[in-house]
Amino acid sequence: MKNSDEIIAEMNIEERLDMEKYILVILFLIQQRWSYTINKDFQKDNITTKQWLMLIVIGTAFNHEPSMQEVADALSTTHQNVKQLATRLETTGFLKIERDPKNKRILRLKVTEKSAEYWQTRASEHAKSIAEYFKTLEDIEVASLFKIMNKLEKLSLTMYEDAKNVNK
Repeated sequence: MKNSDEIIAEMNIEERLDMEKYILVILFLIQQRWSYTINKDFQKDNITTKQWLMLIVIGTAFNHEPSMQEVADALSTTHQNVKQLATRLETTGFLKIERDPKNKRILRLKVTEKSAEYWQTRASEHAKSIAEYFKTLEDIEVASLFKIMNKLEKLSLTMYEDAKNVNK
């Protein structure tokens, strides 16, 4: 299989659209590869990439114990997918699913003490793992990528919301 440098050399990437097509494909390939390596990294702890992502979102994106629907919206997925992930995480002790005391129809997700302890004991290993994904980038490139990804994330959210509203 050709590597990316060979592909770029063969392409006539002078047009913006050609660059955008390449970037789009590469983003998906990176996501696939990183998902695989993260799965491998957490395999010994019986945590999948999707579970890892959900725990991060629950722990950082909310100032309260979120409902399953809030987490589904944050992850751009379905309530059913979140419930499956949450159920598995509850089985392993990383998450607790509790009924909302004010509205019994709402299920809230609560990160457990076991989860907090796990992430504390894994903090240095986790930092090393993350650094590994960006080790070929200079500080200025990471800062630029951070800004670019922030813009793309906002645009993707708008596009996602627009696409969801088309079906309504």
